[in-house]
Amino acid sequence: MMTRMALSLLLIPACLVATADAQQRANPTRPAGKRGAGPRETEAAASPVTRLPKSAPRSITFTPEREAAALAFVATHRPELSPVLADLKTRQTTEYQKAICDFFWTSETLAAMRQDDPPRHDLALRTWRLETLAHLLTSQLAGQPADAQRLKSEMELTVQQLVDVQIDTSAYDLKRHEAQLRRAQDRHQRLADSRDELVRERLNALSQAIDQLKSTP
Repeated sequence: MMTRMALSLLLIPACLVATADAQQRANPTRPAGKRGAGPRETEAAASPVTRLPKSAPRSITFTPEREAAALAFVATHRPELSPVLADLKTRQTTEYQKAICDFFWTSETLAAMRQDDPPRHDLALRTWRLETLAHLLTSQLAGQPADAQRLKSEMELTVQQLVDVQIDTSAYDLKRHEAQLRRAQDRHQRLADSRDELVRERLNALSQAIDQLKSTP
């Protein structure tokens, strides 16, 4: 049975995924409001692994449907947490419902990412899984000193993998930014090459507007 401190540690990474707002900044040509149920309001700081707030927005309230979706998400991607949540449900109902809302928020964010940017989704999901495992191992180390050596080895491997996925995420962001820079450079060059033609077109349009104003009684 995990302690209250261990349970609280496990709630921290419930929303450690890349945010829809960060994705929108990286891809401004795509509007952010495509998916009705997906999260859209957060103001997380951009980083190699962008983080959502540690709790879902107040608009996300506990419902049986969201509970089922959140539990299915956890069972699929980090099944070790399922018994922890079951224990939390019997011990602290309010904290359990908060955790469910956070996991539901995470699952919805990832679902929106999968639709808009599958590579970013895969990186964010890998990050969430590793962050959550790191917190799980932390709680186990606090409560199972007899297994400290094994758990420390697992934690070291998990942290190594987490840093690797941070590097992969940074490389992915760099490629996207380089592509955006190339498109911006192309637009700039087209404008520069068409300068005289653009000036003529603008002057012609203004001249036509003047003629129309003169002909208006």
